[in-house]
Amino acid sequence: MNRFKYALIAFLFIISTSSVLFAWEGKVVGVTDGDTIKVLKDGKQVKIRLASIDCPEKSQPYGRAAKKFTAGLVAGKIVKVVD
Repeated sequence: MNRFKYALIAFLFIISTSSVLFAWEGKVVGVTDGDTIKVLKDGKQVKIRLASIDCPEKSQPYGRAAKKFTAGLVAGKIVKVVD
């Protein structure tokens, strides 16, 4: 029983940290719209869609306001991206 408990704890630890293993940091160099940003990774721009965020497109009502809001939060900042 004791061996099983340790194996279970180890398994849960690995599962809980696995998403962190695929994380990387980069500088936000652009905001496409309210739910899409561009982040530098190894000198190249990577398009990132923000999870669980749905904003109007630029051509839709409030699209420019959504882009401006997102830019105010992240433009020029270092962010962590979890793949």
